Amino acid sequence: MDENNFLAVHLYGDDAKSGNEPLAKLQLSYNATYADLVDAMPKSMRNLYRYFSIARRPLHFDKDGTTLLSAVYRARCATTNFFRLPLCIAAHERAHYGSSGHILRNDLPIVDMRDVYRKFSSKCRSSLMNVRGNLDKNQTFMFEALSFTFPSNCTDYDARVDIDYIMSQDLDLFNLQECVCLFQIKYHDKSAKLKDMPMVSFNGERNARLYNWVQPSSYWFCYKTQHARLIAIGGMHAFVRHIYIIPSLLNLPSDLFIQNASRNPLYNRNTPLPCQCLKVREHDKKDFPHIAYHATSIITIESILMDGLVMPDTVVSSGLRICPPINHISRGTTAFGIKDFSNAIFVTPSIHYCSDPGYAVSFTHEDKRFIAVLECSIKEKSFRSLPSMVLTYVPHSDDNIKEIEWRLTNPADIEIISVLFIPIVSLITAANPGRPKKSGANPNSVT
Repeated sequence: MDENNFLAVHLYGDDAKSGNEPLAKLQLSYNATYADLVDAMPKSMRNLYRYFSIARRPLHFDKDGTTLLSAVYRARCATTNFFRLPLCIAAHERAHYGSSGHILRNDLPIVDMRDVYRKFSSKCRSSLMNVRGNLDKNQTFMFEALSFTFPSNCTDYDARVDIDYIMSQDLDLFNLQECVCLFQIKYHDKSAKLKDMPMVSFNGERNARLYNWVQPSSYWFCYKTQHARLIAIGGMHAFVRHIYIIPSLLNLPSDLFIQNASRNPLYNRNTPLPCQCLKVREHDKKDFPHIAYHATSIITIESILMDGLVMPDTVVSSGLRICPPINHISRGTTAFGIKDFSNAIFVTPSIHYCSDPGYAVSFTHEDKRFIAVLECSIKEKSFRSLPSMVLTYVPHSDDNIKEIEWRLTNPADIEIISVLFIPIVSLITAANPGRPKKSGANPNSVT
């Protein structure tokens, strides 16, 4: 890999027929444009695929200089300026999803690099690492909580490496929420060269991730593997603390949700049921007046907050192709007079129906069992109401059993406003209710 080509990009086909593996894996410069993306594709793909999307949100390259990172930031559901590589995007032969109604956000401003480095230099602490050549053991250097471990035989000759760093409480140059450290390292001598990069850690912060600045933009990237190996000597790097939502089960970048004044990401709610709530965005009551719920697994929450609820067969930004659960009506089946009935997104206005074991997946936290439910706001006239499809469900007094399932076919008609963690069992030893087969639709309505 070229030492400047840090941007890993995986290209996927848009539908399930293309399989679950990438069509191509590319390495690009972090400032790669549309032309660079197309040029890096295999010759067999170059003239075939000219359009791209992320989680079926089309990428727009409005100007010749628009970078791939900028196009992804403007298109994707989440507003975070953090990227996790590889970027997983779909390639198309023709323009797709342009009329879906997704709204492009404005790009983030370019950073004044001269101002950044001037302020950084005025506050940073500096030191030197003398890395010995041909040494058959690791070499570790500590600077307060910041640690560099150079692997054995990482250089043939002695190499001196300069380190400049700032603990974030001293100066936050980039307005990065939860940044605990900024640092840069560079060769002291131009002739120095490492064959292998050091591992970097920030002691005492188990949940701090190593991010790399895409200068001069406002974007930062890390890798999905969460490895903390430095990508190169040079540039600016940061350790950014992710927030524990449910310890050991769910932690998120702090800009994926709204933090309250107490800095506790969760707060207690009594409606629609007693629960703990993670607020994602304010409710836009004008454009998304209806409230509905969608049960999910705790392991999918970060992906959903990043990409929104998506249609079946969509490749999301993690590289996973989303398919209907095996206990749901299968793809291609006609139900209620609708062809390919399961090719849709389903929500319900009933929190009780959403909490049924046929939909909800429980998890254990502090000897209690919970389910995770997405609280969604829905556009007017964007859904079709359907009767219950769970034969074992016992309706509550406020349920309209004939209109308890809402079927939508446009992800742009849904906004996730909160994640609710609803307790269902007090003791860890309680029996797992499992996931009974979802089969409540009238057999005469299914073909």
